Amino acid sequence: MLKQKELKIKRYPASTNRSLQAWSAVDEYLISEAKNIDLSAANTVIYNDSFGYLTCNIGDVKRFVVCDSNNQQGAIQKNVSENKLKSDSITFLNPLEKTPRKSKIGLMKVPKSLELFELYLSHFASNASVNGKLFAGFMTRHFSKKMVEIAQKYFEVVEQSLAKKKARLLLLEKPKQGVNYTLINTIEYKDQTLSQHYGVFSASKIDLATQFLIEKMVINSSHMNLMDLACGNGIIGLMMAQQRPDAVVTLVDDSYLAIESAKQNVKGDNVRFFHESTLDVFSDDSFDFIATNPPFHQEHEIDISIPIRMFKNALRCLKTGGQFQVVANQHLNYKTHLAKLFARVETLAENEDYIVYDCIK
Repeated sequence: MLKQKELKIKRYPASTNRSLQAWSAVDEYLISEAKNIDLSAANTVIYNDSFGYLTCNIGDVKRFVVCDSNNQQGAIQKNVSENKLKSDSITFLNPLEKTPRKSKIGLMKVPKSLELFELYLSHFASNASVNGKLFAGFMTRHFSKKMVEIAQKYFEVVEQSLAKKKARLLLLEKPKQGVNYTLINTIEYKDQTLSQHYGVFSASKIDLATQFLIEKMVINSSHMNLMDLACGNGIIGLMMAQQRPDAVVTLVDDSYLAIESAKQNVKGDNVRFFHESTLDVFSDDSFDFIATNPPFHQEHEIDISIPIRMFKNALRCLKTGGQFQVVANQHLNYKTHLAKLFARVETLAENEDYIVYDCIK
């Protein structure tokens, strides 16, 4: 087992906030537990490994790494490569994909979304051996009784560890057999009915910022190539397609679960979907109009670097004279960053909570 000090685990892409590191006490706790287990034939499954600390430190054993985020998988692969570790023992899976073989051990950083937590528990329980064990780590300040209630739906044994460096583990054993919950949400918005997988942003309703953007969104009649960036369940792209059925609408999200949800909600010959985080698959100057409600969190951390990268990528993909409309919470200083990139930045609409910027390349 490689010790943490022998490896250099970095955030990819790098954050401008230097206080944010690539692992936490939760990761360290999980690896310390893994050191006490013979993983040589366990077919270990790893969930929610943000930048690869778990994947890299677990040693050269067969492991399945479940990633929802395209960026997350890229960061893990980068850290594996930078630390010159073998990659042939690592198999990446999306959250809806079965493991090729039954697993005995699971390691998970409990995600911020408890619905995503449940989806991961369901995945392990349905892909593990009858004596499978899952170690789910979290910072004590993020604990809720709901975690235990959810875990008890899928495991016969649910226990908590002692705290180490303000981190704890849920120790889950004996996956319940034949458990099959429907992990899909249905959302009503005006005359639209949308469905989305557990773990996709805003589970119970279309969030208010997105609603505000949709209400104020203006698409020029000459714009034929449109993008819903960070599309989530696809509601913005759906509104684009309904407003402009003659245009090509491209929905993009870093989340596999989001893209699979959007595919259920937005139909048409002129609709395209991309599970993509960097927009590198698109040519320069290829879109007339891009709209987004961008994320600004990495799990529990606020990281303004995320939307700034999205702004830069959107700028590259826009044609000269192309339009970028973005909604933001009032407390976020997006205009300062947008003004450095776009030829013109104006306020399209605002209320007490949100503001929509209209930017021209």
